[in-house]
This record gives sequence, C-alpha cells and structure tokens, in this order.
Amino acid sequence: MPNIDNPEAVRFSNEKIRVAADTLAQAYNLAGEVVQEWVANDMGSLIPNEAGDVIIDGSAVDGRHVISGADANNIINRLTELTTDYEAGGSAKLNTILGVAVNPGD
Repeated sequence: MPNIDNPEAVRFSNEKIRVAADTLAQAYNLAGEVVQEWVANDMGSLIPNEAGDVIIDGSAVDGRHVISGADANNIINRLTELTTDYEAGGSAKLNTILGVAVNPGD
C-alpha cells in the first residue's frame, strides 16, 4: 500500500486527527484526576447529590449558570463513565487514542 503524502490529507491529519487525539487523551487524564481527588477528599459528603442545594460560587452575580450538588455529582458520574469506557476491553479505546496523541497531558 502506498504512503499517504497528499498535502491536504497530511494537513488534516496534523491539524485535526492528532489534535482530536490529544484532546481526548487530555480529557481522560483530567477525568481520572478529578475523580481521584473527589474520592480522596470525600467531596460527596461536602457536595450532596441534591438538586436543591446550590453551590454558592459567585455564579449568581457573574453570569455563569448556577449549579447544584446534583449537577456536580452528575459531572463526576460522566467523568467516571469516560474513564471506564476508555479502559474497557483492555484499554482498547485508550490505546487507540494514545497511539496517535502527541500531547496527551499527564
């Protein structure tokens, strides 16, 4: 099979494919770090999974959406799901991403 040297294909690979792989690897790494800190610091006891419990972080006055304890817990759930998905099947998805990423982060 011939090598791929078409300038448009090479540019797309460098500017889109590798960047996407980097972003996914960085998301995986961040997800693991956040969940690990959540567990280590028992944040679930400090941020109950309650929709009515608003996190007072200044968002009410600076234009960001107000988030609740349930919102925070749901993000932890999504982060856990992401790492579980990437690590399933002998880390097949993660290995695919890491095989292309050049700046995966920590």
